[in-house]
Amino acid sequence: MDKNALETSSDHQAMQAPAKVFLHTYGCQMNLYDGELVGRLLTQGGFALTSSIEDAQVILFNTCSVRDHAEKRVLGRIQTLSGLKRKRPGLILGVLGCMGQRLGEELREIAPEVDLVLGPDAYRVLPQLLKEKLDGGNGHHFFCAGDADETYGDILPQRREGVNAFVAIMRGCNNFCSYCIVPYARGRERSRPVEEILNEIRSAVADGFPEMTLLGQNVNSYRWGEADFPDLLGKVAQVDGLERIRFLTSHPRDLGDKLLSVMARGGKICPSLHLPVQSGSDRILERMGRGYTRAEYLKKVAQLRRDVADLALSTDLLCGFPSETEDDFGRTLELMEEAAFDGAFTFKYSPRPGTKAAEMKADVPEEVKIQRLERIIDLARTLADHSNKRMIGKTVQVLIENPSPQDAAEWTGRTACGRVALAPGPYRRGEFAAIRVEEVRGFSLWGRGQLETN
Repeated sequence: MDKNALETSSDHQAMQAPAKVFLHTYGCQMNLYDGELVGRLLTQGGFALTSSIEDAQVILFNTCSVRDHAEKRVLGRIQTLSGLKRKRPGLILGVLGCMGQRLGEELREIAPEVDLVLGPDAYRVLPQLLKEKLDGGNGHHFFCAGDADETYGDILPQRREGVNAFVAIMRGCNNFCSYCIVPYARGRERSRPVEEILNEIRSAVADGFPEMTLLGQNVNSYRWGEADFPDLLGKVAQVDGLERIRFLTSHPRDLGDKLLSVMARGGKICPSLHLPVQSGSDRILERMGRGYTRAEYLKKVAQLRRDVADLALSTDLLCGFPSETEDDFGRTLELMEEAAFDGAFTFKYSPRPGTKAAEMKADVPEEVKIQRLERIIDLARTLADHSNKRMIGKTVQVLIENPSPQDAAEWTGRTACGRVALAPGPYRRGEFAAIRVEEVRGFSLWGRGQLETN
């Protein structure tokens, strides 16, 4: 074959090479799961995922809109790419997910570098839109909201490497807490069929994931036919090869005795629960529209501590909500100590346009919000440290995940209650080790142990 023929063949192969997509996800576990769904749709559509922005013909940001800071991070990242867009006019830049749904067409003016915007219910159209744009067309839409009934039930996520697989059992939220954008960005609740969920879990187990985290904005609201969330947990626990079951997130108002009973039985269901309280003040809880009182929340915590052995309880805390006084804030600190949280995600309030709270008078100064947040963080760290130190001298079962990034001779994993643990190796990902805890290092347990195989 002569040189010209070789060049023609090479050019043809280059033309046939799949377009490379850089996909970066911001936000919660549900966003990470959505990123895995998008990854599957893209590869099924003939695209190749890349970890290099420089190599990509398409850059996609899968976004969060729960807090203003999350959106600012994405907008800042987009602005840094404006120079790259000028150098490579054919580069496609897209915004997916909750921020895309919230802003929609507004992104044309806010970020003119963006070529397309899709809400979290519109991912199916992404491959076709990208193909049309790569072929020189404008596509059908700049913004696509998608199907409000979408659950992506027939799509198996393209999972990242690890031992824990996320499985969305439902999408959307019906609670409409006054500060929260989620029901507006993700729509109303819709549950997936039980058998569809079980099939996805069986597939993940077959792919080497021994642990599942069931996801929903409020898993307590799951219902398919006669099956509620505790019923679903019972069926998931029967899947062969599955070792551990976790779930996120539970709304305190809907946490009933049936679920508490299932958790108390233990087995594959991990003794860990994330139960967002947000505030310890009844007045603020009412303004937030949370649907429970401080006393009702603490009563459930006491029942959990009594019935679920070795429970690790985590929460979300929000300070600086409109009209929050120093007394309201003090009630939150008091509740934190009474509940003795093992972990907490802490935030200062930022108004989200379109929510009821955004219409309330913003009367808590920013410097006060920052000060209160620092006090919450300090107390949360103290409580977490006390909780971890209670583990010293105990032997815990650790599901091994990876070598420690700080010391390759040590391996990291999680206990059944979700605590991070470190131990000298060698170990292998996906194996269980019995670790005797000798000390606490930062937020992690450290100990020595002997590898156990299942």
